[in-house]
Amino acid sequence: MAAVSRKRKADPDEPPELQTRTYTAQRVLGKGSFGVVYQAQVLETGETVAIKSIKMQEKDREVQILKELHGHPNIVCLHGAFLSDEGTAGSGTRLNLVLEFLSDTLHRVIKHYSQLDGKKIEPYYIKLYQFQLMRGLAFIHGRGIVHCDLKPQNLLLDGKSHTLKICDFGTAKRMIFGEQQRSYMVSRYYRAPELILGATSYTTGVDLWSAGCVFAELILGQPLFTGKDGIDQLVQIIKVLGTPTPQQLRAMNPNYPDYEFTPSIASHSWEKVLRGWAPAHACELIGHMLTYDPGARTPPLHVLLHPFFAELRSADKKEKEQCKNLFNFREDELWWLTPKERIQLIPSRLDSGGGASPPALTGLVSCASSAPLVRSVPGPAEGSVRESCELQK
Repeated sequence: MAAVSRKRKADPDEPPELQTRTYTAQRVLGKGSFGVVYQAQVLETGETVAIKSIKMQEKDREVQILKELHGHPNIVCLHGAFLSDEGTAGSGTRLNLVLEFLSDTLHRVIKHYSQLDGKKIEPYYIKLYQFQLMRGLAFIHGRGIVHCDLKPQNLLLDGKSHTLKICDFGTAKRMIFGEQQRSYMVSRYYRAPELILGATSYTTGVDLWSAGCVFAELILGQPLFTGKDGIDQLVQIIKVLGTPTPQQLRAMNPNYPDYEFTPSIASHSWEKVLRGWAPAHACELIGHMLTYDPGARTPPLHVLLHPFFAELRSADKKEKEQCKNLFNFREDELWWLTPKERIQLIPSRLDSGGGASPPALTGLVSCASSAPLVRSVPGPAEGSVRESCELQK
């Protein structure tokens, strides 16, 4: 179907133009309780995108969060959104998010290596992926947002540049002080112990625990804690971290009744847990992230300062293409660091004076506070989807 394009009006005070895009679905990338993700092609440009089709809800929270996080190199980019009734078989209007397409996931990469006899992900790439994960997480938490479902399946990878991007913000929440939350969050293997214990007033620490589990999985080639259900998940955690003290129980859930686990189980060293496959700095860092007390888990930006990542900052790695954009921090990423910590984070050879400015939100669906975020469009020809959205120029 031919696309309809309007000329832009010369008057800058006029509202943004409407542009039509036609999408042809190529294959299903994933299915879940949330909906379906398709790989699709934009007929007008030939660009490959991912379209996440979900049930229309009263609040388009995921879209709003992605708009706020737009432009960060380690967070999936939202290109636009549209409503569609076609092919819903009476299930109602669906909200379709048009996202950038990345060819792989961290889950698939880990699985690939696990199927190779004796092969492990190179230590350099473990550092590269974990650094990008923590950088993206620092930006999310700096906006007062918790992802609530970090796992390798939700970490996209570009096979050529090895760029990692966090995706799937369907369960992400903005933290509001004193607001009660659901404790049944996060996929089981990556669920923080305070959630298992029923905490409804949790913090960004739940993401730090998940990120620590991903870190261990990169090293081991398989999930660290593999409980059969919620209770068994806590048992698996206790087998590694040891029995939590009454103080740690209160830190995880202040409303949890006084209880003392018997018999008491001692913790194991991370060197033993990681089977001797990780250097001392990696064991130390995982210990800072996987701890019972949520408040004692090291924040993402301070994780980036850890000596474990020193190799990425070293001058002899500047020929590595993957390192080129690791330290192009925006100014608003560094708000939470002291001047001394900024100097420590960014290699002197790359420091240009304190980070880049946040990019303009170009090419994103425009949304005034009182205007609708998406527009419903007529059904397209079979096999394609048409989108009308307001684009900022």
